[in-house]
Amino acid sequence: MLGKEDLIVLSHYLHQGVPKAVVARKLGISRMTVHRHSKNNDAEPMNCPRARKPSLLDRYKDYIRGRLELYPELTAARLLDEITANGYPGKYTLVKDYVRLIRPKLPLEIEQRFEVPPGEQAQVDFATFKTSFGTVYALLVVLSWSRHLWVRFYCHQDQLTVLGGLHQAFRSFAGVPRTVLFDRMKTAVARSGEDGRAVFNDEMLRFAAHCGFRPVACRPHRAKTKGRVERAVSYLRHSFFYGRSFRDLEDLNVQVQAWLSGTANARVHGTTGEVPAQRLEQEKPHLLPLPDGAYAPMIALGRRMSRDGYVSYNGNDYSVPEGLVRRHIDVMATLDELRLYQDGKFVTRHPVLEGKGQRLLDPAHGRGRPVAQEAKSPSDIIQLIDVQRRPLEVYEEVLR
Repeated sequence: MLGKEDLIVLSHYLHQGVPKAVVARKLGISRMTVHRHSKNNDAEPMNCPRARKPSLLDRYKDYIRGRLELYPELTAARLLDEITANGYPGKYTLVKDYVRLIRPKLPLEIEQRFEVPPGEQAQVDFATFKTSFGTVYALLVVLSWSRHLWVRFYCHQDQLTVLGGLHQAFRSFAGVPRTVLFDRMKTAVARSGEDGRAVFNDEMLRFAAHCGFRPVACRPHRAKTKGRVERAVSYLRHSFFYGRSFRDLEDLNVQVQAWLSGTANARVHGTTGEVPAQRLEQEKPHLLPLPDGAYAPMIALGRRMSRDGYVSYNGNDYSVPEGLVRRHIDVMATLDELRLYQDGKFVTRHPVLEGKGQRLLDPAHGRGRPVAQEAKSPSDIIQLIDVQRRPLEVYEEVLR
């Protein structure tokens, strides 16, 4: 039996007047087969399209076409809601396929690229990643002119993470950009003013004044304003994170540093056509100098000492010396250390731990005896002393 394509060719040859013997030889079939199809005229109908079956959408197509002429970006889901309200009994797929077929082709939107001079701007953003040891957050800082990228992963997105990360990024750049562009992250922006402009929190303003840069926030729902760091987030996901495995946060940061130096900042950038690491050397003379003194944030938190003598901060535990009477501890957090106070008096200090679930015990904070319980009243202290001084005869009398 001849297939559809052979029948079409057969019909074409017969209409052209090609002898039946030649047609049979060209198609590799018998002359009787050619005579039979020629006599029965079976080849002719094969070119005729089948009659189209009526569609549930037919009576609504004019409406859909008219709506798209007025509003070309209407979604198929929105149009489905509208025609369903007018009696359409069909499914979403019919509407989606038809809209895709007739939607007016819009001209491509050309994005305007805002060029900035060397040393003028850096863009900052967080990105969330899932790992085998929990959720981590990448802080990305990219210099807008050189496209040099700095990345570090953290277990938190708090204010100290942002300040500490910016501090490390500026040191890696060997300078400070004149403006730093944020989105509306809560660790930087306190609120929006009446005119819609961002009002930065006091700690970010203090840090900016210390380093010499001007903080700027992009407008709400305008992610393209900081497109350089947005593209860096996508690049980090696909070029570095996807398909790799990490033991812990320390291993993750070791690997990302190797990727930054060996790949991200060593490649020829697709936009600039130059290597970011080489452009950074050209940009360094235009950056502001690093501040002379260290920055000490004024972030104070109240914490309660655990029964085994530790204070918790950002998922890690830090030891407290023995001999304290009260459990309330004031924690003063800086970029690299915690300072513990009680009633305004300095108690101890610890380096800030990265990650979560770690416990830091200072050898000077001996654990040879139980940590002091917090006494609620003087009578509680007397009762404790009385219990310790009871003679053994008292307990023997209780047993009898």
